[in-house]
Amino acid sequence: MLFGFENINEKWIERVPALFQSFSPKEQREFFINQYNCCTCKEERIVLKNNFSRFTLFEIFKNEILSRLRAKNSLCKNRLKVFDAYSAVLTALFVKGDFDKLKEVIKANASLPKLPHAILIFRLFSSENGGIMFDAKTLFSEFVSEKITRRNPDKNVYFKDGLIVIEKDGECLLNVMLCFKKFDKDKIYLAKDEIDEAWRKVAKGNIKSLHIVFPKNSAFKRHIEVKNPCFADSLVKLVPYTI
Repeated sequence: MLFGFENINEKWIERVPALFQSFSPKEQREFFINQYNCCTCKEERIVLKNNFSRFTLFEIFKNEILSRLRAKNSLCKNRLKVFDAYSAVLTALFVKGDFDKLKEVIKANASLPKLPHAILIFRLFSSENGGIMFDAKTLFSEFVSEKITRRNPDKNVYFKDGLIVIEKDGECLLNVMLCFKKFDKDKIYLAKDEIDEAWRKVAKGNIKSLHIVFPKNSAFKRHIEVKNPCFADSLVKLVPYTI
């Protein structure tokens, strides 16, 4: 499952995983940008001021780059401190719209430019088809992991045996199992495999609290507790996660 956008036959095409195809294009783009921003460095994030219903993902990235090139932006400040010829070439070709030549220059250099806006240009045109594409499941996993880490600065957050572990002072507080699929609260059987797997992990690791995290949708907005008489001291919850 791919999530993102690429250039095919001179057209920018958006790839959306089946899980999100029932949502509007505006919502799909918001999902992508929110996850992208959480999983990339500060200098490459997209400012959430774009009209997601009006602009495509490529246009959103393009607008971000152009906004950095306008007066009183970070580029103007950086000109007094650093000059990078490679960044200048990429910028000139991008503004000109000569994307074929831009890809040639990037391929010939095969290295990152120095200025933040030029790095974004590099990201857009360094792949074979251009654009930015992720495996949707991996993107969701990185998104949730990064959000949990940011919200728990005083705790140790790490992956172990397919789970995100939240730990403090050597004590495990919570385990999180990620599931990138649509879930309906009225059809709990849709998560039978994941619930069975969760209880197996509880038994194997003597886990006290485990959350199975799904992307939030209109049919699943509140967590659901799952009980198992064989594990009276342990708790499994199905949790909707906002993207």
